[in-house]
Amino acid sequence: MSYSKLSAISFGTNNWCLKLQPIYDRGLLVSLSSGDVQVIDWTKNVAAHTIHAHESPVNDMAIINSDSKSGSIVATAAEDGVKIYDLRSSALVASLKNDKSAPALSLDSRHNLLAYGTELSGVDAELHLYDIRSWSKPLRSLVDSHHDDVTSIKFHPSDPNVLLSGSTDGYANVYDLVQQEEDDALHQVINFASIHSCGWSAYNKIYTLSHMETFGIHALNDKFEELSEPKPIDFGDIRGHWKCNYVIDVYPGFVATGKSEEGDGELRIIPFQNDSVDPASAVRIPNAHGDEVIRDVLVPTVNQELLYSCAEDGNVNIWKSDNGAINVPSEFWNYSEPMDLFKDEVPLLDMSDVTAATADSTPEPAMTHSEASKNTSKKDKKKSKKSKGSKSSKSSTKPSSRDQRFHPY
Repeated sequence: MSYSKLSAISFGTNNWCLKLQPIYDRGLLVSLSSGDVQVIDWTKNVAAHTIHAHESPVNDMAIINSDSKSGSIVATAAEDGVKIYDLRSSALVASLKNDKSAPALSLDSRHNLLAYGTELSGVDAELHLYDIRSWSKPLRSLVDSHHDDVTSIKFHPSDPNVLLSGSTDGYANVYDLVQQEEDDALHQVINFASIHSCGWSAYNKIYTLSHMETFGIHALNDKFEELSEPKPIDFGDIRGHWKCNYVIDVYPGFVATGKSEEGDGELRIIPFQNDSVDPASAVRIPNAHGDEVIRDVLVPTVNQELLYSCAEDGNVNIWKSDNGAINVPSEFWNYSEPMDLFKDEVPLLDMSDVTAATADSTPEPAMTHSEASKNTSKKDKKKSKKSKGSKSSKSSTKPSSRDQRFHPY
């Protein structure tokens, strides 16, 4: 399969195109480093509408409730927080800030909820969840579970009570939102590496993609598993095997990669199905955006002969297959089927708690400082248990998140 360029829409060489979000009844949304959101007309392939959302680059963008068919409300994350706009009138619906005024880096919206993650401020980075019917204050906040920038956040598409977040602290966390206490809500901690992107590759599987271009697939733990965790599929550093410099992102049915070597830039679309990536069957688009880093791609559900790509050259390029539709799924599974992933699961009882409750109630002597220092919090124990046997996320070569190619501010 090969592609030919149909058209290019330029927003200026100093105005990076960062993310694509389709609304098939309205247009293709493009977020920019200028702080703008542009709406491209599907039929004319021109920018038909502009919203100046922020004074700094748009770090992330999502359609409320992930309504790619007929949505009209868009959320954007940037240095000044999260803003909600009505595309029908360009009106600002809400402006969301956290108590620390930390920049918003990532967001997602499903199930009448919106969640966003922040940059590190102090010792923690935070996640804030809102009911989209009331923007006045967060529905809840998770403030202790990440200790560096929250770079990726995804609701489970079929279960509104399950949330996934990834961070440059090396962890991808799964939360059971039924649990009211944050410590109890932290269901699973995947110790991987500085997270560029994470998401759901199946209803019970999680993919992780690191800033060091390592890739893994992990099983979602159930609540009967206390110490054991299924061994992940660890692809390691994929740059050599996948013939790329970086991975753009993971999509239903394919992984998109890029190469930015001088004179040898390219975009690759690599089939991805049932935990298997097939580099030998990759579709290659040479010189897709010159030597510039490609930020996002889209295969429209309504016309899979087309492919859209956007990059740091300031262009959205539109490609047409020379061999018909590429035929990739629009979802990893049928998201419309509701699930309750933890239904009827009962956590294992910690017998040490039972022993403590039934033991003689004579007070223990106070701990010395040295004894107290040996104790760790419940959350730290949980992380230690859940990440047993997984790859360490600590690396002396890990760059600051401000140096990452995916955060241009």
